[in-house]
Amino acid sequence: MTLGARRWTRVIALLPLLAGVTASRTARRTVPLSSTVPGSSPRIDSTRTTWDSVYSDSQAKRGESRYGVLCARCHQAELGGADESPALTGGAFLGNWNGHPLSELQARIRTGMPPSSPGSFGLQDITDVVAYLLAYNGFPAGTTDLPVEEMALKGIVFVAERR
Repeated sequence: MTLGARRWTRVIALLPLLAGVTASRTARRTVPLSSTVPGSSPRIDSTRTTWDSVYSDSQAKRGESRYGVLCARCHQAELGGADESPALTGGAFLGNWNGHPLSELQARIRTGMPPSSPGSFGLQDITDVVAYLLAYNGFPAGTTDLPVEEMALKGIVFVAERR
């Protein structure tokens, strides 16, 4: 099997997963955090949001460094995106993740990035990059690092605007 054929095999294998994520995001976008949509997973009742200082400055600095090495080539140094790479800042980015647990953002990066070899980034690097994305988008830093564990990130909801 050639490299191109393997890449297409991976892309085709990921299509059902990506379709499910897109459909569930669309269905749940306007639903209150404590509600569920038939056919979707239960929403997490959480008192922690991205406004609750869930990452540290030092973690965001590590994330900025890792972003420069792992992500900037496609998403650009200023996170504005280019070509087929979406922006990781601004209204579209904030709106896309609004109301979703940070575990979903971490999982999206883990399973889809980089497109040429998904799953090749370490979980700590991914989580540090998420902290950098939060910092860049104006969410406040705290004194402890954003946790790496998926279950812990499920309890922190991305909320685009301060309430």
